[in-house]
Amino acid sequence: MDETIIKIENAAVKLGKFKMQPACLDIPKGYIIGIQGDNGAGKTTLLHMMLGMYHKMKGKIYIDGMDVMQNKTKIKELVGIISQDRKFYLTHDADGNEEIYRPFYPNWDSEEYHRMLKHLNLPEYRRLGAFSTGEMIKYQFAFCAAYRPKVLLLDEPTANLDTVFRDDFLKILQEFVAEYEMTILLATHLDEDLSRVADYIIEVADGAYSMRECTQ
Repeated sequence: MDETIIKIENAAVKLGKFKMQPACLDIPKGYIIGIQGDNGAGKTTLLHMMLGMYHKMKGKIYIDGMDVMQNKTKIKELVGIISQDRKFYLTHDADGNEEIYRPFYPNWDSEEYHRMLKHLNLPEYRRLGAFSTGEMIKYQFAFCAAYRPKVLLLDEPTANLDTVFRDDFLKILQEFVAEYEMTILLATHLDEDLSRVADYIIEVADGAYSMRECTQ
């Protein structure tokens, strides 16, 4: 039996008129898990629940055995986030961002960080604010490679990006699962992306969610 990396026990939250309904899921370690649903269905809310962002959340979510609501600081070492938001120091280059963030990650591996920057063909000495959207997403992969979180959460990272980049992106996902044994949760409305790489699908509709295994 596969080892469980994320355990959801009747987790639910109410945000105004919107409700995420309680459900129980055991998400296995070392797979790509697609989170599928229309815009507004609750995909992003589910990711935020896994980060312990809602103090009124009912039920429990555990990542690697750790209660996310009781260990919000520690969870940041276990979970990486990749999105189109630019949350780094955009006036600094890759080296500058490394100097700023490295002290916050006890397991930071500078050699791996720079190896991945080269592997992804990213310019190390260009300020991050000059990166394209695709380069910025690749940069976040290199950043995660440096501290190796056990779980990667991706929120619509390829929306509005061209097909060529999306092909590269899906290859990177598979590399990270194979090389770092990470568990990846990919929230997207692009069903074709999920059909190519997902091992399991969490289907989200009107705040209700359930998981099924893919038959590829």
